[in-house]
Amino acid sequence: MKNIALLALLLFLAAIGLFLAVVWNGYEWHQKLTVTVDTPNGPLSASSVQQMRLSDKRGPWNPPEGSGVSFTLSGEAVVMELSQGRYLFALLSGTPSLGEQLYPKMDVIDAAKLLERGEAEAYRSVTLSRRDHPLLVTFGDINDPASVERVDPANLEASFGPGYRLQSMTLALTEEPVTKGKVKKVLLWLGPYPEPTLSPATGDISNIPFSSKVAQGDFIRGKR
Repeated sequence: MKNIALLALLLFLAAIGLFLAVVWNGYEWHQKLTVTVDTPNGPLSASSVQQMRLSDKRGPWNPPEGSGVSFTLSGEAVVMELSQGRYLFALLSGTPSLGEQLYPKMDVIDAAKLLERGEAEAYRSVTLSRRDHPLLVTFGDINDPASVERVDPANLEASFGPGYRLQSMTLALTEEPVTKGKVKKVLLWLGPYPEPTLSPATGDISNIPFSSKVAQGDFIRGKR
């Protein structure tokens, strides 16, 4: 009888372990995105600490349609005031994983393990190439979400005037807490849900305004 009870307990623990391996197999770390801009009054920098989670659902216990590796980024966009009432945002959209930047030739799972453990070699700042930059935007009127405009990283002067130039974007591993509250202080109209776009759909499939392509979740994702 004791053997049966022990066997049942072992099977139960094995089932729990299998469940956790399938559902909870993931790695998390905090990465800081820093944007530096040259201005007529000298360089300005702003940063945001974001959380990256890698979920590993590879293996024989996952169905093919649910198998694979996925990244989930949460936190806030980088926001910086470049001139009176004119803000630059580096959105969450397009922000890369630090693991892929530090270890481009390493398996993504092995890289994620190094980052989650906080290995000393992972505490290096990496400068993002232009192709890895997140989307940059500004607003014609900070109180009007539909006035959002794309910013050309190679030509900030077109959006902000003479003397403005993107100097760099860097990513670094950090133990600092995820940034909260900075974006909400500037974008007072942000709601509690990430899905809504900054302007409603027009129904036109050939001439979609940029504001209908940007969502509130591009500025803040996760707990607010």
